[in-house]
Amino acid sequence: MIRGRKRAIAGHCALTLLAATATAWAVITGLARLDVLGDAVQVRITECHSEGGGRGGSHSVCSGPQVGNEAHTLKISYDGHEGEIVRAVRTPWGGYEPVDSGFVSRGISVLMPVLPLIGTAVAGAFAVREVRRARQEARSGVGARSGHDGQDDGRGEERTSL
Repeated sequence: MIRGRKRAIAGHCALTLLAATATAWAVITGLARLDVLGDAVQVRITECHSEGGGRGGSHSVCSGPQVGNEAHTLKISYDGHEGEIVRAVRTPWGGYEPVDSGFVSRGISVLMPVLPLIGTAVAGAFAVREVRRARQEARSGVGARSGHDGQDDGRGEERTSL
């Protein structure tokens, strides 16, 4: 197998894994924002401030006690005001996300995994194609370690006139 073919297979497999990871993240985040995973809590907003800045831009972060458990303070990315009660759900990586209730935000949460899923399918198809080509070359002996054996492979020096 040629070194370039091995690199192509490794690259396509890495892209497939990366796209599959992005798909999983989008699905889990969407399920959390729609409160399909359950365990939504209510948070009474007591303080909001802006975080970030620079090239990534800034975003609002609010914090406040969980309703019913005043000792537990939660921090969520939310653009709200003090005194507001917001439903939030815990994501698997430890943060809290506000539960989406609008039609557009629900649609975005449902459709968000589609793009990385398409990327996963395309990168996976390319990886399978490269593996099949490598196996076919290994069986036929084309592209062996010694290179071409000097026979005409159709890309020779012959010139054609028009």
